[in-house]
Amino acid sequence: MTLPLRARLAVFSALVCGLLLSVLSVVSYGVLGRLLDADVTMRLMELTDGLHGYLRFESDLPTVEHNRADGAQAAFVQEATRYMRIYDVASGRLLFLSDGFAPMGLHLPPEQVRANRAHLQPIDVSTRYGRIRISNSAIRDRLGREYLVQVGVSLNTMDNALSRYRDLLLWLLPPALLVSAAASWWLAGFALRPLTVLAGAAREIDVRTLERRVPTRGVHDELDDVATAFNDTLARLEHSVGEMRQFSAALAHELRTPLAALRGEIELSLRRSARDAAERTTLASQIEELDRLARLIDQILTLARAESGQIRLSFAPVDVGELAASLVEQLEPVAQARTIDLRCERNGTVLVNGDAGWLQRLLLNLLDNAIKFTREGGKVVLRVSHEAGRARIDVRDNGIGMPPDITPHVFERFFQADPARSSGNDGAGVGLSLVKWIVDRHEGTIAVQSRVGEGSTFTVRLP
Repeated sequence: MTLPLRARLAVFSALVCGLLLSVLSVVSYGVLGRLLDADVTMRLMELTDGLHGYLRFESDLPTVEHNRADGAQAAFVQEATRYMRIYDVASGRLLFLSDGFAPMGLHLPPEQVRANRAHLQPIDVSTRYGRIRISNSAIRDRLGREYLVQVGVSLNTMDNALSRYRDLLLWLLPPALLVSAAASWWLAGFALRPLTVLAGAAREIDVRTLERRVPTRGVHDELDDVATAFNDTLARLEHSVGEMRQFSAALAHELRTPLAALRGEIELSLRRSARDAAERTTLASQIEELDRLARLIDQILTLARAESGQIRLSFAPVDVGELAASLVEQLEPVAQARTIDLRCERNGTVLVNGDAGWLQRLLLNLLDNAIKFTREGGKVVLRVSHEAGRARIDVRDNGIGMPPDITPHVFERFFQADPARSSGNDGAGVGLSLVKWIVDRHEGTIAVQSRVGEGSTFTVRLP
């Protein structure tokens, strides 16, 4: 399963942030450890080198001489001698052991003393009192005898600081990862917000609103490039659709004249064939087909002009209920010829601001469609009512109905259902397209509900 783009961006960003936080934690822990270690070593060298100036060897016994009245000297000597021991290098004998070293039990054999003298490097020793770092330095007395001086500093402070810092990182890292994940999700949404706006603007554009363009932000980034490319595509599509509409209108207009001439010739032939009944029937059938074709051409021409913006509507207050009642009264003979019960139901005065002529055509097309697909003995009801400050028009029939896969397409141009279900009607799939255009121009909505064998209901809502 492919995640949405925002989720992928958020996951990738969260992983990168988590990796950076982890690396930063490890690196900072290592750097802090090295800095603290270097500070301890530097302090140890300061103590060792400074202590050499206070050591005195009399009768093979070392002593530390300093001015006890000087607080700085006393503090330094006390710190330096806290962990101190002195060995005679030649014999390996321990000459001095401080109180801090005594309980640790770190006694060196003679060979180890000589080894430490050969390699004067600080060493770390673990004891039951914690780790301690010991420096090794050599010093000679006036007689030339050599001594190994060991000075130590405790590493407990450094170890405790590193331990607390490590625990702090372990406690803070999970919340930091959660915060980074939330921030990554927000940042992904923020980064994709212009794309969402672009998608919303593009979603509002259809074949009837090709003159619209998606907005550009003017920052000349990648999203502006996408918007510009999309607008260029819309311009080319608008030009192509405009040419097709112009061609449809021109073709419909040009077909009117030859059809009228052809109908006139057939009518003339019909008058001359007064005695041949079969020929009269054929000619009459041809006239009916020509009339059907003429109506289709008229609808196509009207729809082409409407979609190209050549038709202007005149808006004024219109009583839709009165208009519906008048239209039902006109169509009642047509319905009675097919034994269809045609009724108009209205609830008081329902006023809309619209074009009376086009609203009449809207109702006429819906009623014609309902009568056309209702069986003999059926019922068609046109109902006009108020609904939350809007006018509601329902055209309901109990005809053949439509399956669910057809209803989303009924307002498309030239769309027709399965011919086997058309009941021999002569529709061309243009009337409902014109209805949709009229509703859109009046800033309304239209919907259809239908069930096979139970009928259909077209609902129009107008402001």
